[in-house]
Parts: sequence; structure tokens; C-alpha cells
Amino acid sequence: MKRTLILLVTLILTLSMTLSLASCGKNEKRDISGAESLADLKGAKISAQSGTFHETARLQIEDVQGSVYEDFDAMLIALKSGAIDGYIAEEPTALAVCGKDSSLGYIKLQNNSTGFTATDADVAIAIGCKTGSPLVAQINSVLSTLTEAQRKTLMEQIVVINGGGTVAEFAVSNVAPANPTGTLKVAMECAYDPFNWTQTNDANGAVVIAGTNGSLYANGYDVQIAKYVANALGLRLEIHKAEWKSLIPGINAGTYDVIIAGMSPTAEREEKIDFTQIYYSSNLVVIYKKN
Repeated sequence: MKRTLILLVTLILTLSMTLSLASCGKNEKRDISGAESLADLKGAKISAQSGTFHETARLQIEDVQGSVYEDFDAMLIALKSGAIDGYIAEEPTALAVCGKDSSLGYIKLQNNSTGFTATDADVAIAIGCKTGSPLVAQINSVLSTLTEAQRKTLMEQIVVINGGGTVAEFAVSNVAPANPTGTLKVAMECAYDPFNWTQTNDANGAVVIAGTNGSLYANGYDVQIAKYVANALGLRLEIHKAEWKSLIPGINAGTYDVIIAGMSPTAEREEKIDFTQIYYSSNLVVIYKKN
């Protein structure tokens, strides 16, 4: 009886150690730098921002581990600490983040080829308005004046200033109205480089964030597009900083007039608000920390 009990205890301990080692192995940081397709990310700890298409795209990775985060700053901290192997973003975001930190890199996974299955709407960015808003047609008339070359050059310029450089004149710019006929209240996170971020001065054409008494300013690709649209419509621009999850509710409540926040016009979102034509489109990538 005693011998049987000893054998049983030994078996339990051995099994426990085996499971523990397996668990530890699963939690070890994985090098994904050589990934060339979505299949190469199988079982990796890949994160995404909650409430975005990135969260849906993440589930296309077989046996994906890790979790989602509320914002990109939190994911960046998790990545640098080794808590995750990588996170999903648009390529401009990767250029901005990796440009400021040489310890980071990114995997460019071509949409619908070796990488994520994504529709044109999934990887495009448009301006969100309340359903039925006349602003959609008005803004479309403004956006239609921009060429693809202007949009591309603007993003290149934005990445430069995000990295600490300066730009004399943006590729997309116009003159502010001398006598605005009203105000365009624009909502964004002010925390999604290089589309929108927060800074403490008005350098490089930044716009003061409403409610901060001039202590905080917003800048980025979305901000410059917002300025261009507001100026063209003869309106005064007002930037409002809001959490991602509150953007669409804020539009529907009438708190803001439009969302210009790197938002994709997905079918799910189009059930809640209307979108203008796109003002930027990009590939999805996975940002990782180099070993």
C-alpha cells in the first residue's frame, strides 16, 4: 500500500513538473522577426487594440496567444517588457515607432497575399459622421481635390516631424478662413502616431486640444487633414481628445461633428455612422522587438 502511494505521489509530481515546464515554455518570448507569412506567427503572442479591425485580424493567426489592449501606448510598453511578441498596426505607425526606437522592427505582411485577409475598407481610413449628416457630401467635395501623391507626401512629412524633424510646408494645406461661419468639432484619440498624437506646443502646425487651456496640442496626419477640411469649409477647427471606444457614441450624441482618427469604414461601423470617401490606405504589419 505504502509503495503504491509513493508511486502515485511521484507520478503526480512528475506530471505537475511536466505541465509547469510546458507552461513556462509557452510563456517565453518568441522571435518572430523572420516571419514571412501569417502562418509563421502560429501560436505567437500577438496583440491588437480593442474595438478595431486589428482585433479581428489578430484572430486570423492560428492559435494566437496574448490579449488585446485599450491603446497603442500600452501595447508598446508590453512589447518592450517582453509580455507580448508583437502587435498589429498600420505601416505608417510602424515607421513612426521604429524610427524612434532602433530596438523595434516590423513585419510587412501583404494584405490578402501572405498576410491578413482584409477588404479595402478594412485597411482604408475615412472620416466618420452622424448618419444622414450633410457633412459627408461637403467633406467628400474637399477630399476629392487631393491627389494620391499629396496624401503620400503628407504622410512622409508627418513621419519626419513625428521623429523630431521639421517641415516648412505640408503637401496638404490651405489658408484658414478670416471669418469662420461656424466650428467643426473633430474627435480623435491624440495617441495614435503618426495619425494623431499629443504635444506640448504648436510646433509644426499643431492645433490646441479643446479644454486644455492651451497646454496641450494635437498633431499628426489626421490633424492636418482636419485643418484642410475645416479651412475649405470656412469653419474654425476644434480638436477634441477622446478614448477610442467613445468616438462613435460621441458622434451619435452630437458631442462631436466628425471623427478623424485613423478609423476604417468597416461594415460593422457603417451600421452606426456614415463615412466619407477614404483619405488614406495602408498595409497591416506586426511590430516586434529585436533580440
